[in-house]
Amino acid sequence: MSPHILIDEALEALEHPSSEPGAQAVVVRMITNMLTGDAITVEEFNHYCQRLLKITRQRKEAA
Repeated sequence: MSPHILIDEALEALEHPSSEPGAQAVVVRMITNMLTGDAITVEEFNHYCQRLLKITRQRKEAA
């Protein structure tokens, strides 16, 4: 499966209120591992990190 699809699905799962608090750390590791494994570019890494930050802020506001 494409790394982009995996990351997108993980980020979308974080948007659900039922996702566990530790899930964010798992997604961070996933994105980082994909970058270090040359599965995604630095630009894509930055894009996914921005999406993760946005989701994290929204979760914090909702809590």
